[in-house]
Amino acid sequence: MPGLRAAARVAAARHGYARPGPRRLRHLLVDGFHEDHWVTEYRLPDGSWRLVDPQVLHPAYGDLGFDPLDVPRDRFLVAGEAWRACRAGDADPETFGFWSVESLRGMWFVRGSLVLDLACRNGVETLPWDGWEPLAGFGDHESLRADDLALLDAVAGARTDEEGRRLYADPRLAPPREILSQSPCFGLRGVTLPQG
Repeated sequence: MPGLRAAARVAAARHGYARPGPRRLRHLLVDGFHEDHWVTEYRLPDGSWRLVDPQVLHPAYGDLGFDPLDVPRDRFLVAGEAWRACRAGDADPETFGFWSVESLRGMWFVRGSLVLDLACRNGVETLPWDGWEPLAGFGDHESLRADDLALLDAVAGARTDEEGRRLYADPRLAPPREILSQSPCFGLRGVTLPQG
């Protein structure tokens, strides 16, 4: 993304899920499963937005049926869409996360994706395994209060940058100075973010 920003483009990492498709794409597309995935979204001069998936630019992925420099919206499900589909009962939360790790899927995972995506949209580039309480934590989903769920529904429904910034001001959504990181290399540990 530094290259996009150097070209005076507005860009952000986006957290979401590779959508299942007719062709398996290595580990990203397993029939009926929405694999955790990150892409870059940037604004074009005409004001529209484009998704780019640098991971699948590698020749090992072969012919994808789409241009990874212009990922069709039906091939990547942003976290807000995943949240809305699961909340409405249109999608099974257990089909979102990591196919290879059963403990890393479900509604709590979709909730974390939603909050991480909002942070990225507001200039805080999280790592895929970052989290913080109460809403981006690694705990169970059932303990959330009705007002927490309403806030998350509002985040999933936010359509403008202004709406996203307003919601991100809620202390339940913005990352605190101390967060948790469940890195594949180091396991679960506390991390102190630099003050800025």
